Amino acid sequence: MNDRYIIDTPESIEFGYDVAGIGVRFVAALIDTALFSIILFIAFRLYIGDLSMIMFVNPIAIQIFFLFSIFTVVIYYIAFERFWNGQTPGKRLLGIRVVQDAGKPLTFNGSLIRNLLRLIDFVPAYYAIGVLSMLIDKRTRRLGDLAASTFVVRDRQRVTLEMLLQSTRDDKVASALKDSGATLPNITALRPVDMDLVQNFLLRRGTLAPDRRLRIATQLAYALFGRLGYSVPGDPEQFLQQANDQYVLLRAQALQQATSAPVAID
Repeated sequence: MNDRYIIDTPESIEFGYDVAGIGVRFVAALIDTALFSIILFIAFRLYIGDLSMIMFVNPIAIQIFFLFSIFTVVIYYIAFERFWNGQTPGKRLLGIRVVQDAGKPLTFNGSLIRNLLRLIDFVPAYYAIGVLSMLIDKRTRRLGDLAASTFVVRDRQRVTLEMLLQSTRDDKVASALKDSGATLPNITALRPVDMDLVQNFLLRRGTLAPDRRLRIATQLAYALFGRLGYSVPGDPEQFLQQANDQYVLLRAQALQQATSAPVAID
């Protein structure tokens, strides 16, 4: 039960969120319930003692622990959602987060309201109302979400400048290396340090995983394109092999010419 929530900004720019469905939210809630249940169990053993002795415990102590449990549950959700940008451990594992209306980051007041009303969702008489609300609402909001103007979305992968540059770089290489075969003019522009890296890769490529092997070959090919002043279509690894072969041949020819040249006698 996923939907797409589209937001139109005042600048007439549209962006959207994938609304998290009931299923993924339920699993996230189970994970969080398990975590704070462990916390409460440890606290119970430290405060009350053995479960078999609960009949002999002062009722006031039981009431105090009950209030402590409610406080712990609310603080658990508020603290994590506040400092983890709308996520609890369960939400983070499932890749979802809470946001305000219009996709803004979750505020403290929003987290406070939605999690105080979470206590109503735990009451059996009102639990069905909360589920019904999620089924009816197009953004699968429970009562707390409606009151706090929040909803839960699928988390989007963070994009950094380096990721964008790398993506552009790889796209350029992929488009440039489509149909291989050309010889390499301007091969003398390649530096020994560049070819040392290429030769090291060619020697070790058999030990690399396929995805890592392709990624390194692509990066090296793009670096050599900058030296050559042009790009060569084809497979990046095939290009590196071709560049290395021609570079070695060029060096061998230069060495041969140097050794066969007449020596001037002063």
